[in-house]
Amino acid sequence: METMSTITSRRSIRSYTGESISDSDLQTVLKAANAAPVGMGKYENAHLTVIQDPELLREIEASAAEALGRPGASIFYGAPTYIAVSAKPYGDALGNIDYANTGIIVHSMALAATDLGVGSCYIWGGTMALVANPALVARLNLPEGFVPCGGIVLGVSDETYAPREIPQRIGTDYVG
Repeated sequence: METMSTITSRRSIRSYTGESISDSDLQTVLKAANAAPVGMGKYENAHLTVIQDPELLREIEASAAEALGRPGASIFYGAPTYIAVSAKPYGDALGNIDYANTGIIVHSMALAATDLGVGSCYIWGGTMALVANPALVARLNLPEGFVPCGGIVLGVSDETYAPREIPQRIGTDYVG
């Protein structure tokens, strides 16, 4: 795919067959995460956790559904892979740069998934569940000082990506 075709095709996929993506596709998505431009080049302040254990996925999903006040909700939409993105705060607590880095890492993975035809969806509810449940965070075996900030689900889907017309939705001014 060409860059603009990938960008205009990217969307959230919320229906999965339950089948895992190939290891080759997963490695490409992880490579995209590592290519994301993070603040001050501090890649050591970001960490990826690939979660494919069905039981752990169910526990995170149940915790998230409860935290969101939607018991029984399927926040992973049947996707068999969830990649949690964690950050090591620059200061005493997570701040703008930590969340900005997480966002660009997740977005880079979503663009790679789109280019590969792999279903993907940003998942912030899973992060809420992890942060609210220290026992779940402990099961991720994160390096010291890292905190989950966001994530993405991946999987095979019957849905497809297609470029779409994108209207100008963001006001733009030209100065100078």
